[in-house]
Amino acid sequence: MRTAIELLLWWGVLLVLYTVLISTVSPLELAVGGGLALLAAFGAIAVRRVSGAAPGGPDRLAAAIRSFPGTLLADTGRLALAVLSPGHRRSAFRTVRLAPGTGPAWAAALLSSTPGAYVVDIDGQCLLVHALGPEASSLESALTGGAE
Repeated sequence: MRTAIELLLWWGVLLVLYTVLISTVSPLELAVGGGLALLAAFGAIAVRRVSGAAPGGPDRLAAAIRSFPGTLLADTGRLALAVLSPGHRRSAFRTVRLAPGTGPAWAAALLSSTPGAYVVDIDGQCLLVHALGPEASSLESALTGGAE
């Protein structure tokens, strides 16, 4: 039952994405998109099973979502400054240790969706992050519970 629900969710998300990205929505396009979305959904389930990925615990999710808009604005500003002053580059790799109970999969996705950080590797509760600057963002602080 769980696999059927997961398959249906993947299929729905992928079909909606396909429909948004095509120029005209015709019955033929919907049939093609539905078939391709179904194949991709089977592939997504297979990849998740092989990788052993799981979303993880929901701890710190509310704090992370609250801090996301501010981090997005601040990182966009930092990125603009880095682009406007090309000689001033301070990007570096650093390890972010998540607070216990925080899901590494969703934390990595949320952190990577900001312009100031990208998660390169996940090792348990530790994320290897390539960050725009040396200082931790408010989102990182929310994910770590204030610790480094």
